Amino acid sequence: MRLDQFLVKNNYTESREKAHRLIKDGKVKVNDKIILKPSKKVKIEDRVELIESEKYVSRAAYKLLKAIDEFKINVNQKICMDIGSSTGGFTQVLLENKAKKIYAIDSGTNQLHKKLRNNSKIILMENTNARYLKKDDFEPIDFFTCDVSFISITKIIDSIKKIIKDNAEGVVLIKPQFELEPSKLIKGVVKENKFRKEAINNVIKVFEEKGFLILGIVESPIKGKEGNIEYLMYVRNTM
Repeated sequence: MRLDQFLVKNNYTESREKAHRLIKDGKVKVNDKIILKPSKKVKIEDRVELIESEKYVSRAAYKLLKAIDEFKINVNQKICMDIGSSTGGFTQVLLENKAKKIYAIDSGTNQLHKKLRNNSKIILMENTNARYLKKDDFEPIDFFTCDVSFISITKIIDSIKKIIKDNAEGVVLIKPQFELEPSKLIKGVVKENKFRKEAINNVIKVFEEKGFLILGIVESPIKGKEGNIEYLMYVRNTM
């Protein structure tokens, strides 16, 4: 039986849609292993459990935590900007690490988790296209994060540059599936390592041309929802 069907049949949740979301958000374990595919086949003897008391509002938090740990990033008392904030995984980690203020920017609406909505340190900017940010809407940004989909990260660099300080740092999530032409994807997934490297190099080239120093790149500990390998790039503005 499929995992999403199993969750509904055994009263873990009330609908396939909710089961699907729980699985995609990394909140279901099978035999002590987090499973991200709703179609995963499970047997009656398998041990299935929900991670109900999840500390973070989304699995995206673990991506930024990886970068902070890997690159020893300090955001204490810094003015931050989280582009593509969604439910707030990155924003929550920035708060946890004592950011002074966070501009949470997303093109959607009503996505930020209710746990974060009333936090006075968060300036929520919904229905906002990151390609058209206005400098007057922000205090100078010390640190930024960026996790966007269905657009190349290179398309919003100029917008970011207008907002951040000359020496600002940031963590950018590189998603190769949105940096390559469709012919290099198989059903939305970048299968070949050479194409992933091409995507990374393309992004590095544009960031360097725009005056950023690349401080490090590490593979994300969590794959994208379709199984794509993604990368965390740590950068510093130098001009």
